[in-house]
Amino acid sequence: MADIPRLTTPIKAIATGLVFLLALSIFAGYAAPQVNFLSTVSAQPATNNLSASQPQEQFLPPIPGWIKNNSALWVQGKITDQQFILGIRYLVANNYIPVFSQYNWSGPAKPIPSWFKNPAGWWAEGIVSDYDFTESLQYLLDNNVIMLTGSGTETSLQDTAILKKNFPTGRIQVGNVTLDVQVADTPDRMTEGLQFQQPLPYTQGMIFVFSEPQPVAMWMKDMQFPLDMIWFDSSGNVIHLEKNLPPCDPALPCQVYDSGNQNTKYVLEVTAGFVDKFHITGNSRLTIMKNP
Repeated sequence: MADIPRLTTPIKAIATGLVFLLALSIFAGYAAPQVNFLSTVSAQPATNNLSASQPQEQFLPPIPGWIKNNSALWVQGKITDQQFILGIRYLVANNYIPVFSQYNWSGPAKPIPSWFKNPAGWWAEGIVSDYDFTESLQYLLDNNVIMLTGSGTETSLQDTAILKKNFPTGRIQVGNVTLDVQVADTPDRMTEGLQFQQPLPYTQGMIFVFSEPQPVAMWMKDMQFPLDMIWFDSSGNVIHLEKNLPPCDPALPCQVYDSGNQNTKYVLEVTAGFVDKFHITGNSRLTIMKNP
């Protein structure tokens, strides 16, 4: 029996080590983000070939450049926390960062910790990967280090002004109506679309320009107001119209709208009521008056 006390310390050490390893494995399982599936947002061909068995980091879509640029400006003190939050909101809405709460993205509930400017700056400089940055953000959101206000999806005029800066502008004519348009001509811009922007006046819209004519599917994910959508071929002829499309209901599958597999070169999004107000029909034509 005299040897038992001498064994107690190493046994405790081994037991402690096992408990630590178990806790670490549980934490790792908790902290690891789910596989992200970036789906079509506003206007991008509705295709998704990712498998749930494939590693997230390998298939995490590139984060749009404007979010990285905003991070750099935030680190430099050139934009506010609220402006920086718009990028986080975009990442959450597009499943780069899975979260399990609904947030009102009008602003943070408390200031973002100043120390987070270090990893944000490293990411903006390319020192850490997109995957590492989004994983860090998810941990901070899940653990209320970055806290956002309660449920809702409202945005402000200031938010819309910031989002508009992500797009070049042009001018078009549809029928007899002239519009100033935001131009979505890259995959990043098409993915962002009009999501989170406030309603546009009838003198404005967003036009999606595809490199080659192709079937195009659209949806209303994260929209704040109803839209009319008009599909055009490469000659500017109307090939399909959809009117008064409501924003997607978060509790239901998001409906997809298309042109019946007809090849599309342009899609115009305008505030609902535009088509009826200006008598746009299948005989109307699109004219590009000013390119970006």
